[in-house]
Amino acid sequence: MAGARERARHAGRLARRSGSPTRTRANLLVVLLHGLTCHLGYWLRVVPLLTGVRTIAVDFRGHGLSAHCASYRYDDYERDLLSLLGELRVDRVAVAGHSLGGYVGLLAAARSDRIERVLAIDVKSDWTEADAALAERSSAATQRVQEDRAALLDRLARSLGRVELSADEMEVLAERSIEPADGGWRFRWDRRVLASEPVDPFSFLDRVRCPVTVLAGAESDVMPPERARDFAGAVSGASVEIAAGVGHHVELEAPELVAERILQLART
Repeated sequence: MAGARERARHAGRLARRSGSPTRTRANLLVVLLHGLTCHLGYWLRVVPLLTGVRTIAVDFRGHGLSAHCASYRYDDYERDLLSLLGELRVDRVAVAGHSLGGYVGLLAAARSDRIERVLAIDVKSDWTEADAALAERSSAATQRVQEDRAALLDRLARSLGRVELSADEMEVLAERSIEPADGGWRFRWDRRVLASEPVDPFSFLDRVRCPVTVLAGAESDVMPPERARDFAGAVSGASVEIAAGVGHHVELEAPELVAERILQLART
C-alpha cells in the first residue's frame, strides 16, 4: 500500500491486513469486508488508491487464511467483526463491504452504534430455490483435491465472470485462494460457507441508523439496478449509485470509483 505499512497475521480465528499510513488525512478507520468465497486480496486494486486512510481488511471465518469453523451464520460473521473492533480498541469505524461483506456491515450497523458509516457494494437481497438447493448440498461438503494447480487458477479466473486480471493479480488472489494438499491442490475456503441461511436484509435494514451508500453494478446479476434502489429505499436516508458498464465485482472493475467512495466515508 502506497505510503503505508502492511501486515498480515492471524487474529484469533481471523486473518487480517492493516494499512498504517505515515500521514493520515482521515481519523476514521475503514474496515474492508469481502464477498462470499473471496478474501481480503480482492481489494487489491482499491487499497493502493486509499493513500492517507487507515484501513484493515479481514478474511472472514472459513475464507482466505482465516480458520475454518463449525458455523457460518450471518450472526457469526457479525460477531467476528465486532470482536475485532473490541480487540483493536476502536469505538467507531466505517465499513466498506462487497456482497457478503456489505450484508454483514449493515447487519452490524443495525445492532451496534460502533458502525458509523457503511458503503454496501452489490449486496445480494433475494433467496431463490437454486440458492436453497446449493446450501443444502454444501452442508457437509469439502474441497476436492486436483493434481493441476493451473486447473484451479482457471476456475478462479472464471469465477470472476467479466473481470480480467493480469497474471500477477491472479497470483495475488491465488495466494489466499489455493493451497497445497495431499495429492495436489485445493481451494482454501471452506465449502460449508455456501450452506448459508436465507438472505433476508429487509428484516433489519429499517433499523440501520448510520449513513449508508449502496453501490451496484449496472450489469450485475446479483444486485440489478432496480433491486439496488429497493434495497437503498429500505434504509432511512440511504443513497444509491449505479456504476455503468460494471458487473458484480465492482471493487475489481471500478476500483477508482470504489476508492473515492471509501475516501468519502473516512473523511466525512
